[in-house]
Amino acid sequence: MKVPTKNTIIKNALFGVVLALLLLPWLEQNERIFEPKALGGAQPSSENIKFSMSHWRTAKFQEGQEKYISDHFGLRPFMVRFYNEVFDRLFGEYQANGVIVGKDGYLFEEGYLLAASGQDYIGRDSINELVQSLALVQRDLKQSGKELLVCIAPGKGSYFPEKMPDEYRYHGSTGINYPDFIRMLNAEKIPLFDVQDWFLKMKATAPYPLYPKTGIHWSSYGEYLVADSLIRNLAQLTNKDFPKMVLKKIEKSNTPRDRDDDIELGMNLLRNLPDFEMAYPQFEIKPLPKGKKAPKVLVIGDSFYYGMYNWGMMQHVFEGGEFWYYNHERLVPGKASSYLKDVKNYKALVKEFDVVVLLLTEANLPRFGFGMMPTYLKD
Repeated sequence: MKVPTKNTIIKNALFGVVLALLLLPWLEQNERIFEPKALGGAQPSSENIKFSMSHWRTAKFQEGQEKYISDHFGLRPFMVRFYNEVFDRLFGEYQANGVIVGKDGYLFEEGYLLAASGQDYIGRDSINELVQSLALVQRDLKQSGKELLVCIAPGKGSYFPEKMPDEYRYHGSTGINYPDFIRMLNAEKIPLFDVQDWFLKMKATAPYPLYPKTGIHWSSYGEYLVADSLIRNLAQLTNKDFPKMVLKKIEKSNTPRDRDDDIELGMNLLRNLPDFEMAYPQFEIKPLPKGKKAPKVLVIGDSFYYGMYNWGMMQHVFEGGEFWYYNHERLVPGKASSYLKDVKNYKALVKEFDVVVLLLTEANLPRFGFGMMPTYLKD
C-alpha cells in the first residue's frame, strides 16, 4: 500500500477544512450547535414557502426558498456581525442606516443632528399652521371636558452639541424647528411639558446620565424622571389623582440595559463599544385607593414613549389608556395591535379618553402630530 506523501496529506486536510466550513452553516441551521447572539434591529421576516406543484410551476417555491435561506442560514448573525466589523475596521464605515459617529465615540442618528443644526427646518408658516390646527383640536376637546398636553422629548444632538460632528453644527443660516414650536405653542396657551429645556437645565447637575453614549433615547434614569413628571403634569392639568411612582433604589451598571445602547445593538458589531456608567431606577407603582379611577389617557407619540409602554405604564398608571404609535399603530395592553386607518370615526374614538398626550422628540417636529390634527378635524 502506497503511503500518502506529505503534500497529499496537507491537501486532503485543507480539503476537509474547506468542506467542513462549507457544511457548517447547514449544520448550524439544522442542529443549532452554537446558538449565536441574536441580531439587533429589524430582522427579515421572509416566509418559509412549502413545496407544492403549483408553487413549483410558478417559481414561488424556488424564489421563496432562496429568500428564506438567505435570511435564515446558519451562523447568519455571526456573519453579519463579522461583515459589519470588517467594514468598520478597514474603512471606518458603519453599516447601520443613518448612524453617525460623533466626537469621542458618541453615536447619533442623523435625524437628530439635522434637527439640532436646523437642516430639517420647515419654516414659520408651516409651524404656525400645525400649531393652529392643534389649537382647534385642543379647544374642541376642552368643550367636551377633555384635556390635551404636548410633551417634547429632547433630541440627542441638542443635548450633546459638543459631541456632534462639526459639519452638523448650527451656523445660524436657517431657523430651528424646536424654539419656533415652543414659542407658538405657548402663544396658543396649549399645555406643554418641555422635556428638552428641562434636561438641558439640569444636564450639569443631574446625579446620573440623562442620555446614554451609544443609544438614541433618553436613558432609563431620564425616562423614570420623565414618567414621574408626566404623571404629575397630568394630575395638575386634570385636577385628578393618578397612581404614583415610588422609587425603591437605584442600581448602577457599566453594562447598558434596556434601550441605553439601542443604536449600538442595531449596528451588530462583534465588539462592544465603550460606554459610561448608567443608572437604573427600581420603582413600584402606588395604586389609587380602591374604587377610585384615574382619567383615561391616550398617548399619540413616537418611540420615546415605547420604554414606558413596555414596563407597563398603561396597565399600572394610565389604566384603560392606549398608545397610538406614530398615529398609525394602535397599541392596547393585552390585545393584538391594530391600525388606525381601519377606524371609522377617529374623532369619536379620541374623545373616549379624558386626556390626550402628544409626545414626540425634536427630530419628529417636522411631522408634528403625525397627521392627528387633519384626521380629527375632518370628522
